[in-house]
Amino acid sequence: MIESPATLPELRQFLRENLAAGRRNHFGNVRESWVALAEDYFWDEKHQTWRLDFLTRHGVVPGRQRVLDLSSGCGQFVLLALQRGYQCEGLEPDPWRKVFVERKIDLSGHPPGWKANFHQGIGEELPFEDDTFDYITSFQTLEHVEDPKRVIAEMVRVTRVGGAIHIMCPDYRSTFEGHYQLPWLPLFPRPLARTYLKFMGRPVMGLETIQYVTRPRVLSWIAQAETGKRFLVSDEDRAIFENGLRRKGIPRIPGVYWLWRTRAIIRDLGRRESSVSLSIRVLSK
Repeated sequence: MIESPATLPELRQFLRENLAAGRRNHFGNVRESWVALAEDYFWDEKHQTWRLDFLTRHGVVPGRQRVLDLSSGCGQFVLLALQRGYQCEGLEPDPWRKVFVERKIDLSGHPPGWKANFHQGIGEELPFEDDTFDYITSFQTLEHVEDPKRVIAEMVRVTRVGGAIHIMCPDYRSTFEGHYQLPWLPLFPRPLARTYLKFMGRPVMGLETIQYVTRPRVLSWIAQAETGKRFLVSDEDRAIFENGLRRKGIPRIPGVYWLWRTRAIIRDLGRRESSVSLSIRVLSK
């Protein structure tokens, strides 16, 4: 049984200690600066406002459609969405995070009924009926599940026709590993990666929790989702880029987006991981 903190300062300390312990055990190199940034990010809902833009872009209206945040973590996105009037729920496997969210609701004066919006479970076995949600968001989650293909199929299963799924995750063809904050070989062979981590004085436990997700692999898993539903996949990064050009009155030129992506990859070599950002629109059964 996880002891529940009694005050807001104690709850923040609870958050801080658990974040630092998880980081230390899995990835090592727990700097005080990282702990401070992580504590602020997972505590303050203001850092999630940009994610609400995706709800708007996909036609999700507060109070009408039902939203699921898959691996909702410390609940900051779900809490912000609820405050903005969305019907939003979260699913999270980690017990201490559920304790944190429920206590935060109590101590922050949020409606007690919001606790029912947070569920404990895993993405491979979503505890929901078919066609339950209008929109599902999966943010930095797919690289940590045991079976990404099954998780994607489960998300499609519980999404209603006309609804959408937004998947964001790292692309392990890049030259930086964001969890360890280390330069990384694209699709680093695991035996070599373990040797490298040991040489750098880092625990290998975190590597065992990581799936080497890439854009082509995610697209393949989506295509293999046997749910009896038809869907359309689109690249969110490309949509944002082209919408930006449109707002500036710049005509769409073939190949410009991929030139921009290539420039970003070169700029970020060894310093920042590439990402996958895909939307799945469910068209029909």
